[in-house]
Amino acid sequence: MMAHAEIHQDRTVDAADLAALSGRTIAVLGFGNQGAAQAANLRDSGHTPLVGNREDSYVAGAREEGFDVRSIADAAAAADIALLLVPDEVQPGLVRDEVAPGLRAGDTLVVASGYNWHFGLLEVPDGVDVVMVAPRMIGAAVRDRYVDRHGFPCFVSVERDATGHAWDTTLAVARAIGGTLGGAIVSSAREEAALDLFSEQAVWPAILDVVRTAHRVAVEAGFSEEAVLNELYLSAEPAEVFAHVAREGLFGQLGLHSRTSQYGQLRSLAALDEQGELAARFARVMHDDILSGAFARDWSRPEAGERLEALHREAAASPIATAEAEVRARLGS
Repeated sequence: MMAHAEIHQDRTVDAADLAALSGRTIAVLGFGNQGAAQAANLRDSGHTPLVGNREDSYVAGAREEGFDVRSIADAAAAADIALLLVPDEVQPGLVRDEVAPGLRAGDTLVVASGYNWHFGLLEVPDGVDVVMVAPRMIGAAVRDRYVDRHGFPCFVSVERDATGHAWDTTLAVARAIGGTLGGAIVSSAREEAALDLFSEQAVWPAILDVVRTAHRVAVEAGFSEEAVLNELYLSAEPAEVFAHVAREGLFGQLGLHSRTSQYGQLRSLAALDEQGELAARFARVMHDDILSGAFARDWSRPEAGERLEALHREAAASPIATAEAEVRARLGS
């Protein structure tokens, strides 16, 4: 049996639902890519938010756009609804030290990622609603798709309903930032966090490994770095393919390829074992690393940042990265 989620879209959400925001002060905490986009969308929906941000490079942009910019602590204290739009790794300390002290019973904390809430890393005072409105889109596109009314998908959930009205607030925030244009999908912090981590730790590493391995095999077969890397990704053809996958479907887009390509892709796919090593590896990542909390504990270690930098250095020194730099230099790109 396939599981299906409830979806809320503009045509099924009455404009009156925005009344849940009426008379309430909204604060966007963090004016980075998502914060800037959501603040602008909120304002265009008739709800100009305060902006809470440190005195860094983002503050000038917020002030230039006419927002009332305050410290994160002051914005949180003034807000009835606070949108937490800072990176996952800084949220626990920021909420504990600067956001939570200003939250009062009846307020709402809106998270755009389920990670810290699901893994118990946020200390939110009792009486405060905690909800999730999580766009499945980069910040720039959240703004662009709001402006052109194409919309973007969005995950929504109520994680703590202290007031009894948390769902009204959730749907109103989703609608105000443009999330119901593309479809607000009822989810949970657990589901959003697990699937996000699964993509990052299973799907994309597998894709990167496929490209890395293909590069090695093709070069060892005697083909030039320029031809191999352009065939694999420097041409940007894979990006075009994925764009069509989103529009026409995983197999629907095959019609855009030559019949030779279609036969080769489907013949090779049929020969793969769906229950083989890849499936076993993905299951280990999902259950042993993600759902068990092992990754969250590892990433929460003080030395995890240093490990990340070491991994970056290791990747940058790999044969494919070195070859890519040389080919880009020769191509002038």
